[in-house]
Amino acid sequence: MQNQALSPLTRQYANWSHQCRLEDLSSQALEVAHLGFVDCLGVMLAGVNEPVLKALRHWAALQGGQARARCIGQSQRLPAGTAALINATAAHALDFDDFAFSNHPSAVLCPAILAAADASTTPVSGAQALRAYVLGYEIWADAFVREPDLYYDKGWHPTAILGTLGSAVAASAVMGLSEDQICHALALAASFAGGVFENFGTMAKPLHGGRASSVGVMAAEMAASGMQASEQALEGPRGMLRAFSPAGRVDLATALHEKEAWWIHRYRLNLKRFPVVGSAQRGIEAMLGWREANPQVQLESITQIHIIVSQRHAAVMPYALPQDALQAKFSLPFSLVCAFLKGRVGLSELQDDFVQSAQVQHLMACVTVETTEAFEPGWRDAAPFDQLWVHESDGRVTASPAIRRPRGHADLPMDSAQVQEKFIDTAMYAGHSATQAQATYQAWMDLPQAQDIRKLGWPELHDHQGTA
Repeated sequence: MQNQALSPLTRQYANWSHQCRLEDLSSQALEVAHLGFVDCLGVMLAGVNEPVLKALRHWAALQGGQARARCIGQSQRLPAGTAALINATAAHALDFDDFAFSNHPSAVLCPAILAAADASTTPVSGAQALRAYVLGYEIWADAFVREPDLYYDKGWHPTAILGTLGSAVAASAVMGLSEDQICHALALAASFAGGVFENFGTMAKPLHGGRASSVGVMAAEMAASGMQASEQALEGPRGMLRAFSPAGRVDLATALHEKEAWWIHRYRLNLKRFPVVGSAQRGIEAMLGWREANPQVQLESITQIHIIVSQRHAAVMPYALPQDALQAKFSLPFSLVCAFLKGRVGLSELQDDFVQSAQVQHLMACVTVETTEAFEPGWRDAAPFDQLWVHESDGRVTASPAIRRPRGHADLPMDSAQVQEKFIDTAMYAGHSATQAQATYQAWMDLPQAQDIRKLGWPELHDHQGTA
């Protein structure tokens, strides 16, 4: 591929995305993409009955449009952008989807790829879908790591901002757009970007992922239809990356892949064992480790649970005393208390009545969170490790293990049996039979060999027909 070092960033991204061929991708990159598809489909199935999905289906029914792409939870097809919106929101609705570089790549990229493939007039193979994922991941990650400051400090949700670029590139790859068209798709996606942190703990948070996926598809379709935009929409003086930069320190000079050959090789994917924000995963494992070592401790004796986490992780868990399951997903006290009381944090625990129970509310009030500015070099948002201490009324204090990597992190991945178990559990949570769940899992495990991913489906419980 040609040297891109002197090209403007928007053009660099378009050129690289257009020039990169399937044979340029490593087996490791393709394996990450495949894992992302499988995990995403499982959590997408699990999210189908969430209230936000019911509201979106009702809204979609009012919009109309050409039936082109499959939508989770209903038999009739929808416009590609609308299908991506609903499917990506479903994938993000339970906050059980994977994360990497502090973003949620699969929940955004996979629905965009599926929608673009469904709308295609020619078959899209599994290999093409995996290539599209890798391209979208790379551009998204590269745009994110240019920013040294925390998007959350200015109230921005990075998945809602930069996910638009990743999905635009992924959809463009599926559609076979030219370099110029990809450039315009990226520029259009930049004007669609946005999502505020204040909406965490509400229906709008999973909608951030849905919208990022949807507008990427729309931007690619518009570019294919002849819509044009600025060729320096990302790096220009009034471009996207400067506009969203919290302190104006974004790096616009470094060429794509100048410092890192492939971002997907470095960051890969972190799969979640627990359906809450990624920042809580280490704390939950710390509590589970403490619980196992201290089975004799009684609830009534606990006066304080003290935990130390990074400032950046604490920032995305703002709810000290959540009042419903949506808020609980972004509450470190809830995650710790749930793990202590139940010995697990699962979908069945993320229910309003459990969150609101007197026992849970009382114990959450005993949690104190201390933050540190120390960061682990390999995980720029995380403390060197997360650890907690439980204080009892008799003065006894016991410490948890220090957790550096939760199971599911890219450095400590789930094994194939655990990945399968999570998929089956999420599908059955939505009401699918074990047989249906197993068959769907196996079909998507065969994704790399698929000649036409439009023929890879998912089991339907019933047809919501766009109603709330």
